[in-house]
Amino acid sequence: MASQSESPTLPDPQADATVQVVIVGAGPIGIETAIELQRRGIDSINIDRGPLGAQIFDFPPLSRWFSGPERISIGGVPLETVAQEKATREDYLAYLRSVVRQFDLAVRTFESVEEVVPVDDGFVVRTRTAGGLPRLIQTKSVVLAVGGTAKTRRLDVPGEDRSIVADTLGEPHRYFGRRVLVVGGKNSAADSAIRLWRAGAAVTISYRGDDLHPRIKYWIRPELASCIRSGLITARFGTRVLAIGPNAVTLEQLADGSQFDELVDDVLLQIGFEADGSLFEALGCELVGPNRAVLHDSSTMETSIPGIYVAGTAVNGTQGRYEVYIENAHVHAVRIAAAMIGDPPPPDPVLPELPEA
Repeated sequence: MASQSESPTLPDPQADATVQVVIVGAGPIGIETAIELQRRGIDSINIDRGPLGAQIFDFPPLSRWFSGPERISIGGVPLETVAQEKATREDYLAYLRSVVRQFDLAVRTFESVEEVVPVDDGFVVRTRTAGGLPRLIQTKSVVLAVGGTAKTRRLDVPGEDRSIVADTLGEPHRYFGRRVLVVGGKNSAADSAIRLWRAGAAVTISYRGDDLHPRIKYWIRPELASCIRSGLITARFGTRVLAIGPNAVTLEQLADGSQFDELVDDVLLQIGFEADGSLFEALGCELVGPNRAVLHDSSTMETSIPGIYVAGTAVNGTQGRYEVYIENAHVHAVRIAAAMIGDPPPPDPVLPELPEA
């Protein structure tokens, strides 16, 4: 591929910006891609429909990363924590802000990409701000670093859209003194249940499995198991939600089909996420396999559509068990930047194995 640092796309008189690369997504890998492009003289802009680091922003307050700081740092910038421990949500958000400032990156938050239109010399990206202002950006290439958790899974049961139902924990304090049903049985559900109990909520968990999921993080599972054994948290194992009413949830016991109502004030759905492949599909990119993963050249990260690249967890679509995550996606940024100037791809990174969760 010809070097993109030679000449930018000819400007469209209607475009409000002309850059060599538009990066859709302002999470860690999207930002790291912008840094690698900048180091090679390629200008870019990050567009995100949410805040900087939106997925991390949605973590509960003071959540700690499972990975060490050295494995989630980006762009060669060390991530330091005061206690030399794993970073919290707040540590990492502050880190992302400082990295964007350090490299003076162009980042637009709360701006949604509505359409990517191929033109003679690249693409026109149509966006809309949170205030409804339409914008046009002309570019030679587009990198889709949209993550794999764009949409929360749904139960598809009556009452799911009631105001008492949430799919992110937020600040646990708001649930003080309330009866909360947590639906799900993996890491997010387990962590949320403990946080809610500590914040003074009466917590019940509904989970299809017969026991806690074996891959719940090793520092969370024993604590939750202890809370359940001692009656501090109620577990409804082997159940599924049939309907959500104004003050009760109808549960079905999977073993015998019997039904009963669980009185609640709030319902917290922690049942996982789905990738949003709509932009890939609109562009004609090929999605393959049960995950609806994006077909791409792993040495360059270019998809089946020339000029459209993919980076980060978005490469693997909707992941049941994560095989692509931030630690092994850093190389995506380098591969994309190398491909755009015609350099050979970097070798695959060698990472230490993660401990079993």
